[in-house]
Amino acid sequence: MSPPIPSSDHSGADHTGDNADLWAAVGDEDVEPELTGTLVLITYRNERNGYTVAKIETEDGARETVVGGMPGVEVGDAVRVRGEWTTHASYGKQLTVETCEVRVPTGRRGLVRFLGGGRIKGVGLKTAESIVDTLGLDAIDRIEKSPALLSTVPGIGKERARAIAEQLREQRAASGALVFLQENGLGPAQSLRVFEAYGSETVQRVRDNPYRLADEIFGIGFRIADQLARKLGHEADSSFRIAAGLRHLLGRAGLEGHVGLPSEQLVGMATPFLEVDEQRVESVLLDSLQSGELVDDGLVYRPDIRECEQVVATRIRALLTRGTPASDVEPTAAIAIAEERQGFELAEDQRDALRVALTSQVAVITGGPGVGKTTIIRCLVDILRSQGLAISLAAPTGRAARRLAEATGYEASTLHRLLGLLPGGPAGFRTINDEALVTDVIIVDEVSMVDIALMSALVSQVPIDATLVLVGDVDQLPPVGPGEVLRDLIRSNAVPVARLSTIFRQAATSGIVRVAHELNDGRVPEFDPGPDGQAFFVERGDAGSALATIRQIVTQRIPQAFRLDPIRDVQVITPIHSGAIGTVALNEALRAALNPARAGVPEIERFGKTFRRGDKVMQVKNNYDLAVFNGDIGLLVDVDEDGGTVEVSFEGRRVTYGLDDLDQLDAAYAITCHKSQGSEFPAVVLPLFKAHYMMLRRNLVYTAFTRAKQVLVVVGQHEAMATAASMPGSGQRHGRLTERLLGIDPSSPIADTPGHS
Repeated sequence: MSPPIPSSDHSGADHTGDNADLWAAVGDEDVEPELTGTLVLITYRNERNGYTVAKIETEDGARETVVGGMPGVEVGDAVRVRGEWTTHASYGKQLTVETCEVRVPTGRRGLVRFLGGGRIKGVGLKTAESIVDTLGLDAIDRIEKSPALLSTVPGIGKERARAIAEQLREQRAASGALVFLQENGLGPAQSLRVFEAYGSETVQRVRDNPYRLADEIFGIGFRIADQLARKLGHEADSSFRIAAGLRHLLGRAGLEGHVGLPSEQLVGMATPFLEVDEQRVESVLLDSLQSGELVDDGLVYRPDIRECEQVVATRIRALLTRGTPASDVEPTAAIAIAEERQGFELAEDQRDALRVALTSQVAVITGGPGVGKTTIIRCLVDILRSQGLAISLAAPTGRAARRLAEATGYEASTLHRLLGLLPGGPAGFRTINDEALVTDVIIVDEVSMVDIALMSALVSQVPIDATLVLVGDVDQLPPVGPGEVLRDLIRSNAVPVARLSTIFRQAATSGIVRVAHELNDGRVPEFDPGPDGQAFFVERGDAGSALATIRQIVTQRIPQAFRLDPIRDVQVITPIHSGAIGTVALNEALRAALNPARAGVPEIERFGKTFRRGDKVMQVKNNYDLAVFNGDIGLLVDVDEDGGTVEVSFEGRRVTYGLDDLDQLDAAYAITCHKSQGSEFPAVVLPLFKAHYMMLRRNLVYTAFTRAKQVLVVVGQHEAMATAASMPGSGQRHGRLTERLLGIDPSSPIADTPGHS
């Protein structure tokens, strides 16, 4: 974005050195401190979010440090910044910027430097002098009112005049819009994203309907838009607010796994959430359905999510109808060759899985730990490569993709990279690929994690003559996003499914595999009794007493007994966020033990969290710009407080975050079961107590069990373990994929029968 130019201020003085407002707020707590002067030095600039460290020279020649969001400002600009005076331990007094306005100087020297300093393409200092000498000290205002005046300046023709005037207009609009947004509560990075989306129409669009930001601007949700709307005077029962609230609640339901909601349930949620009359909500819902903002198709959907569900069903049915797998190899002979190359015989259910994958255009392979899912993928790749077929291997997360590549010796990528997904769009991503992938076979691992939007993006790019093989453990937690695609595919009986149940000899000796299968069968697991085992249970009577035990296990006992690094190799997985052994308390305790604050170790505070060099951190939302995704775990390797950045190493790949991006990171010494999906860790420690009752579900605990590779330690109460074994899984997710796969009208009565919600 070009540096902004605001409205002129003609007071008769040259404001390039104006210091009249330096301490406007001294002694007045109700007014923000304000600093006015000339920007003389930019020490650091993050172009992506506008975070800047700079020096401002005041009228008396003093230089003040300002830090914060100042998108578009340049050296030589006359600026007015408002914010809060703070004292940095190393660099002293500085103004932390809340808003920054570029001011047009009115003195000749400042105005020439302002116009000719590089912000206007084609205008250097000599041309700027000609403009000011010809049009006067109010040149910018005159140009705005009559752009043709520029053509009276020697050396500037009509086309050049038009281009200069347009740049001035755009930059002036930018400055006004950024100040408007920041004064109404948006941060610099958010303001910059809004202006980049709306341009010169920013102020008008936001004033008319602030709630559109929640739908159209990445990183701005309903609550931020609602706060902005209230500041701008929008009423609580406005149709804009209620419609946005309905969309927000559907989005929130998506985070709980629902693709859509029954209309009665949606209205029942919206009425107390928005604190408005139920009839008013029903009226706005009807308007939203009639306008197409929402869709009623058996459930109330956001249109984009309903389309995703339709695309998945339609595309898979089309692939199945074609019925021509990419491979024409004779399965029995191919399996025999694969066994010879592997050096062992496959179990019969494993041979069946290969037959299904080789003879079907769409196939699902499912099974628990130790049953050979990875072996089947490896054999399948071996067979297909021997035929000269092009194979694409993918998984939902970077960690899962790397494991897949290591297991097969063949390149694997994340689904996002394979499909060319970029940030934006209602699902959080958009695809840049308009055509199908160039491949014969696509094999996707860890499909239990794939939600309806990601599966829609995948099947949209599967060539009609290609084979799609989906591999995953259906008994694990369903995806964090909307839908439960793997379960629906299996439940529909519309897709050939191979179930693996025979445990490999190597895995049969694993205590981790054994207790996972016992739990999945609904039995209370029998943990290893002695020190030579892999799966242990440590009895503790209450959550409070467990904290010290967990800290000792993580920091001492596992590292000593198994020669593992306590930060990199040991992962605490807990069912909950709050409480004595939720993620918050555990992260505080483990961080204090493993990476305490100490002299010489830099740290930085943002969003109420402290980030310290050496911290174990997790990305908690997809960031396509940085190519890091929800659930990625890394090590914070550098903190640059002056530059306003931190650097995180994700398994050797370094990623730099600006301060405004740090809300995407959380401490990861302890994570939730949901966040652990798709990952494996050498050691897992799992607290489990009756106080977790609402989270004591078999699939949740089973998912945590199966994250461990070498050692699993459960700390808690046997009664809690028994409860988890007896509770099969989370509640039913609302969706209609099963019906669509079977060709059933989602709005028909049969779609509302048990098992079809």
